[in-house]
Amino acid sequence: MKKILLADDHSIVRSGIKSLIEDNFLERQIDEAETEDEIVKHLKATDYDLVVLDINIPNTDFTRLMNWISVAAPGVKLLIFSMHPEDIYGIRCLQLGAKGYLHKTATNAEILTAIRRILDGKKYISQHLAELLSDSDTEKKRHNPFNNLSARELEMIKHLNDGRSLPEICDILKIQYSTANTFKRRIFEKLHVDSVLSLSRLMKSFEM
Repeated sequence: MKKILLADDHSIVRSGIKSLIEDNFLERQIDEAETEDEIVKHLKATDYDLVVLDINIPNTDFTRLMNWISVAAPGVKLLIFSMHPEDIYGIRCLQLGAKGYLHKTATNAEILTAIRRILDGKKYISQHLAELLSDSDTEKKRHNPFNNLSARELEMIKHLNDGRSLPEICDILKIQYSTANTFKRRIFEKLHVDSVLSLSRLMKSFEM
């Protein structure tokens, strides 16, 4: 019996993946969560084999959540399923302990391959992400300014790009306004942008 938690704030996404798993895995328990609180509640109650996790669940600090999962449920395997570009978040999520990263444009076949590999104790790395990780792609890495950001700075740009104000971000990340403002200024300096609009344009340039 494979126990799988689908964590995404969009019910249509959860329904689609749930149907795909039900059609291809005979023995499975599938639970769903749409908020950080629900994710934590499920993980405290059940020993899951796999969590399919969207890193863009509203009002969630995904770095803190992934760190919590690694401590509270070290046996669970994480597959990140996100609209954010692999170039920006894929490698960082693997560094935070995820076993795979899928862009939401992935085909059903890709999703099933990723789930099966991770449940078998392996990692799933797409061809695109493999190229980013390869030694032969060091030139592209060097020209990706997002590689120079910390995990906390990447968390910040996710919320800034979603249109959240600094006070809202402070509430989500549990940090002081002065700290958030320092992060924002440092991010703009590292990425050579002067506004959230130009930040969003830069992020779009890395989309698949």
